[in-house]
Amino acid sequence: MAIDTTDVVVVAPSTGNSSSYLDWSPIIGGAVIAAAITTIMAAFGSAIGLSMVSADTSRSSGLTALAIAAGLWALWITISACAAGGYLAGRMRRPTPDATVHERHVRDGAHGLVVWAAGALLVAMLTSSALTGAAKTAATGVAAAATGAGALISQQVDPLGSALDSVMRSTAAQPVSTAEREEASRVLSRSLASGALDPADRSYIANRLAARSNISQQDAEKRIDDAYTKLNQAKETAKQAAERARRMGVITAFLTAAALLAGAAAAWFAAVLGGKHRDEEIDLSALFGSR
Repeated sequence: MAIDTTDVVVVAPSTGNSSSYLDWSPIIGGAVIAAAITTIMAAFGSAIGLSMVSADTSRSSGLTALAIAAGLWALWITISACAAGGYLAGRMRRPTPDATVHERHVRDGAHGLVVWAAGALLVAMLTSSALTGAAKTAATGVAAAATGAGALISQQVDPLGSALDSVMRSTAAQPVSTAEREEASRVLSRSLASGALDPADRSYIANRLAARSNISQQDAEKRIDDAYTKLNQAKETAKQAAERARRMGVITAFLTAAALLAGAAAAWFAAVLGGKHRDEEIDLSALFGSR
């Protein structure tokens, strides 16, 4: 009697995706949670920031205080959102009982980093779409606002024009001509660019001004010197404003990079913590008041 010796192969059911260690469902969920928290907290931050600013400068917070508050709020938002998304991804990831404890921590932390990256991209996309929508809405009012904007621009103080007005003021019967005014304008502009008022140009303009405005040579020279001093002050004020804006841009860039790095670290450690709670089956019902 023949005995069937055919081997029987038993195939164990697969417990997960063997092609990749990344579990995209919890990653996407964590990224959405992080983006939602960022959006909500940013809206609250905008409201708080507007409450600190007033048209009355005496009642408005200083620029330094606003910058510090904005930096701390951005840091808090980034860490909170990334930690929440990372914890969700780590807690919801499929368990891998065949891996060592260190390997599970690494995989959970990697999921947290992917949540951080995906959340940052999602927030950038939402911000871009919001700005695009705002631009489209604002475009409908451009034509109506053009007249008002032109009026505001025309009301702005022109330092060079004001200086020329003070220099060319005359009580004589024949006022200073447009050509003479333009000539004085070129001299002052050239002097500002070079950083010094040329004595020959100063004497020439003073002679023309004294003869035309019926004033003494000394008074004419004093007018020119005063106008040049005012223009130099306006130039220095503009340079200081530009320098402050440059420094603020550098500080903002560094704070943004630091907040993003802090968010990455928070997402990693929160995902590892979530994975640890998953493996240990930590009961969090007490946090929600249920038993």
